[in-house]
Amino acid sequence: MEIKSLGEIIIFSLGKNPTRIKNQETMIYSPENFENDLYCISKHSNSSECIINLIKSKAAPVSQDNEDKCITSNFLRCEFDGQILDKWYFCHQFNEGKDFEQQIAMFHQGTTLSVKKLNVKTVGELKIKLPGIEKQREIGELYRQSLIQNRLMKKQAEDIRNLILLTIRKIEED
Repeated sequence: MEIKSLGEIIIFSLGKNPTRIKNQETMIYSPENFENDLYCISKHSNSSECIINLIKSKAAPVSQDNEDKCITSNFLRCEFDGQILDKWYFCHQFNEGKDFEQQIAMFHQGTTLSVKKLNVKTVGELKIKLPGIEKQREIGELYRQSLIQNRLMKKQAEDIRNLILLTIRKIEED
């Protein structure tokens, strides 16, 4: 198993400062778009591209709906070879991996809560374990499925709660 720094295998593009985005028609990638990409609400593209939310320290594959949107400076676009790194494996490692958690925690040491935003240099220095691409795809697909199941279960719980509240209101009205 190889260990590489992200800077060796990923090309990073930092988003633009929102005040510098001139064209009002430009579609801007929002935190909601990020959540939709992460929880598979939007149809995913075949590209090997992810977005890192620098404030939340989370990564998500870019969906077809959002691949042409302009990202702001709170996001970092990551492009890489899909034969070297699987996008869902990368997201799993970045979002859930203990190695990344420890590396990011070391970066955050000594910084105040308001300044805990990651930057390009730090992300590029993070180290990732690279098993074979098939193993990455297997892990990545399991992670993707777990996010979908989690979203569906939350929605179901919310629907049940709303039904119960509606039932209580009807009982109170009688």
